[in-house]
Amino acid sequence: MSARWNTVAEDRVVRGTLGQAQKSVRGKMMRIVVLTTAIALLAAGAGMLTHDLSVYRDSWVADLDTQASILATPTAAALVSGDRSVADRSVAALQVRPTVLVTALYTANGKLYASFVRAGEPPPPLQLQAVTRATRVSGGSVELIQPIMENGRQLGTILLRAHHDIGARALAYLGIFSLVTLMSMFVALLLSTALQKVITEPLDSMANVAREVVTRRDYSLRAHSTSDDEIGFVVEAFNSMLDEVQARARALEQSNAALTSEVQIRQTAEVALARANSRLESTMAALREADRKKDEFLATLAHELRNPLAPVIHAVKLMESPAADEPQRQWGREVIARQVQRMALLLDDLLDVSRITRGRLELRKDYVDLQSLVNSAVETARPLIDAKNHTLTVDLPADPVVLEVDPLRLSQALSNLLTNAAKYTDAQGQIKLTALQDAEGLVVRVSDNGIGIESAVIKGLFEMFSQIDSAIDRAEGGLGIGLALVKGLLALHGGTVQATSPGLGQGSEFTIRLPRPVVVERRATGSNKPPSPAAVLAGPRGKVVVADDNRDAADSLKLLLELSGYDTFVAYNGQQALDFGARERPSAFILDVGMPDMTGYEVARRIRQHAWGRSALLVAVTGWGQDDDKERAKAAGFDHHFTKPVNPEAVEQVLVASLKMRPPLMSHAAGGYPQP
Repeated sequence: MSARWNTVAEDRVVRGTLGQAQKSVRGKMMRIVVLTTAIALLAAGAGMLTHDLSVYRDSWVADLDTQASILATPTAAALVSGDRSVADRSVAALQVRPTVLVTALYTANGKLYASFVRAGEPPPPLQLQAVTRATRVSGGSVELIQPIMENGRQLGTILLRAHHDIGARALAYLGIFSLVTLMSMFVALLLSTALQKVITEPLDSMANVAREVVTRRDYSLRAHSTSDDEIGFVVEAFNSMLDEVQARARALEQSNAALTSEVQIRQTAEVALARANSRLESTMAALREADRKKDEFLATLAHELRNPLAPVIHAVKLMESPAADEPQRQWGREVIARQVQRMALLLDDLLDVSRITRGRLELRKDYVDLQSLVNSAVETARPLIDAKNHTLTVDLPADPVVLEVDPLRLSQALSNLLTNAAKYTDAQGQIKLTALQDAEGLVVRVSDNGIGIESAVIKGLFEMFSQIDSAIDRAEGGLGIGLALVKGLLALHGGTVQATSPGLGQGSEFTIRLPRPVVVERRATGSNKPPSPAAVLAGPRGKVVVADDNRDAADSLKLLLELSGYDTFVAYNGQQALDFGARERPSAFILDVGMPDMTGYEVARRIRQHAWGRSALLVAVTGWGQDDDKERAKAAGFDHHFTKPVNPEAVEQVLVASLKMRPPLMSHAAGGYPQP
């Protein structure tokens, strides 16, 4: 691993070095070319500008000298003849030259004879102090004094003053110079690019390769050589170095991969071993606990089976005794009957728990009033309650509550809780059973002021063979399966059971919660009594659910049945049909067998599982009409089988004939309760 990091560090150093070299070479080359070109252009431009201005000024002087020579010819004659008008015209002729500002003609003694002055310019002097030839240049102004000579005699003097725009000349020159400079810099850049391609392109290639190698760890990349000179030799050496690094990196990666794989395998094995050990320990603990509970259960079972055997043996001996009279023999028979019944109940509980554990216990739901369930449970537990002189208080809702449950199993769960409360409460105790409805369903509570339960025991109270230590020494201790049976029976109904207790000696409370679907909703009708069958028959001919994924077929059959007086509901899949059944309690179902989400067979089986569907008319509609198809429909719970296309008149005949023979079903809409 250290060698790998050393290699990475070396690569980074190489990358930095190459990048600096690349920037240094390219930058220096660019600066040299640009600066050299700029300096040369500036020097040449300055020299040329200076020379041009000097030549430009000389041309000004030469131009004025020429103008003065031309002017001297006509003015000399005017001076000789004294013709001032000729002199004025000759002097004024120079006004056509825009650069000439002042023109003056002086006599031989230096007095002003004739002049021309542009507007805004100062006039020439009236007397010349010197009459010798002179030239004065100041900025853009040029002044020329030239004598007029004839045959060696000075006739007069000409003074010319002109102004030339040297700034415009300089700007024009600078414009030309700038254009030349830009072109020169462009040529310099082209030259620099050509030089970079020759000199720095190999360095660029090496730098890019080094960067990619460091970033992606791809040692297969190579730099490209464009020449056979010293730089080309450096590129080849760099590629050779990469070959060596690639070979070593590949070997190192293979070694690291093998080591990492071995470490991962070992770690996985260690984790798996730790989990296996944990599961094994949990399993062993569970097995030990199960073994302990099994031993306790077998001991308790033996005790519970011995208890009724003793009075049975005594009763048999009594009946065999010649000295026993008939009342005594009758008492013995009653003892044997009671103890045999007790053993039968014990064995029934064991069988019920076994069925629930294996999922073999099926509920037979029906509509039953809560009052009836409670009365049945109290009747079962009454002998033990009366034997210990307990006071039982029952508090139920004022309005009747109808449940869709298995009456036998739910009554069994309630009686188990009442029996437990009677067992584990000292004589003359208080037992209370209360029930109320809330937003979530039905809540039933069984409370007592008995021996109570420790908080640590409550968690496992509903497990199989669970026993409370403080209750084992009681004669009514039991097998420890009663509460497990209660929990299993309530779970089959979608309900729960929960135990609470303030502590030992402070009593306990068991709370049963049944979900809202179990409670049959009741709608107000102005009376608490369900309507009579005659009142129901006075309305529509009956409720019918038509279920078919073919919407046209379902909708058309619905319209025909409604015209015949049936209250018809349409479902386009199996689940909708079940929802209508649970809500509307129809008298008949017409089900398409081939629905995609849930077949008609499955819908029929589920309908028959509910109390509201046991007596409903089920009609199968399918495209298959063989005898096997009819048998299959019958096995699923259908009463009739029709092959498509269905004749509506035949369907109506079946409905009329079958519904007359079936008892009417009380629906929620009728305001009463479905009758069991």
